[in-house]
Amino acid sequence: MWIDELKENVIDLSLKRMRKFIAEQGKPPYKLIHVGGTNGKGSVSHFIYSILRQRYKAGIYTSPHLERVNERIIVDGEMIGDKDIEKYIWLKKYNFTYFEALTAIALMHFLEKEVEYAVMEVGLGGRFDATNVVDVILTVITNVSLEHENFLGGSIEEIAREKAGIIKSAPVITAARGKALEIIEAEARKKGVDIYVVGRDVRWEKLGKNEFLIESGERYKVKSPLYGSFQGENIALAIKTCELLDMERDDIIEGIKNTRLHGRMEIIGNYILDGCHNPAAVDAFSSSIGEFGEEFTFIFGAMKDKNVEEMVKRLPDGSIYIATKVDNERAMSPRQIAEIGRHYGKNFMVTENVKEAIEVAEKISQGMICIIGSLYVVGEARKILREKGLL
Repeated sequence: MWIDELKENVIDLSLKRMRKFIAEQGKPPYKLIHVGGTNGKGSVSHFIYSILRQRYKAGIYTSPHLERVNERIIVDGEMIGDKDIEKYIWLKKYNFTYFEALTAIALMHFLEKEVEYAVMEVGLGGRFDATNVVDVILTVITNVSLEHENFLGGSIEEIAREKAGIIKSAPVITAARGKALEIIEAEARKKGVDIYVVGRDVRWEKLGKNEFLIESGERYKVKSPLYGSFQGENIALAIKTCELLDMERDDIIEGIKNTRLHGRMEIIGNYILDGCHNPAAVDAFSSSIGEFGEEFTFIFGAMKDKNVEEMVKRLPDGSIYIATKVDNERAMSPRQIAEIGRHYGKNFMVTENVKEAIEVAEKISQGMICIIGSLYVVGEARKILREKGLL
């Protein structure tokens, strides 16, 4: 497809091409919910989308994909087809980057399919992200932690300002804390919009495995199809968002129950797949796996532009560790990962690709096999597990 001719790793944080596109093609007539933040964007986006689908024709745009680019653009449960992507070849005239082109395709596809609502996930940062060119009815900022420091800045405050850059004239829902929350609240006040904060305006607690109590306008007892105690916060964000859209209680509960998302605490046989790709996400993953046993084998691969040292440092001690990589120019070499591990008493076995890593893990593992560190690694693993008949 023509989209594959564009380099996925090219990042140009400028809105000039997207603004030209919107000026020429017009603003979308459907209602948009914009989801930014550091971790949980994909989960929150899918929870909101699933709830909206209970009553409306809805679309969702997320990134990155795991196996096929079509996964990024979905309307009423159906991924965009190859032919639909191909017919937007005329978008090449804008000289878009890969992400910009997909954002434009999503906006056009939602228009053609006559969606009533669309959920759009920020790709990187916020202020200069390609998704930040449209009017929205609600803005969600999940949380803020250190990530993409080479693009967004080296402090929580700098990153929070970039995330807050998506705040326009719509109410804000966030689970940010500390200095990040102060910055987001200040931006909301500046724009004259209401802000709702998890922990203050909406609360959650874990009741049992995958079961949460959410207290917002109402009390909701929900069972999450997505694993991880951190999903409680994500569900709280989604519920508050959908309350503001006047969604019915039954639609909210049913929507949560029907949410589907691969690559986030995904259980496949004796494998746990999670695309956690920054230190805070590794912490959240590590604190959630205890209910799956005591012995774990970690297959770990990451992009070299991530804070790999902190990620490796935060892996649970006393496990088996296997370093690997995907065929991507951004991927850190397994030997570099192993070298970092040695500094923290974690002795990694080195493999050259995900398939080899899985083969090694299956021979030596006594418990669950965790494949983490990057959604690219998880995507490659899913293809291999599919070939094995596990999917």
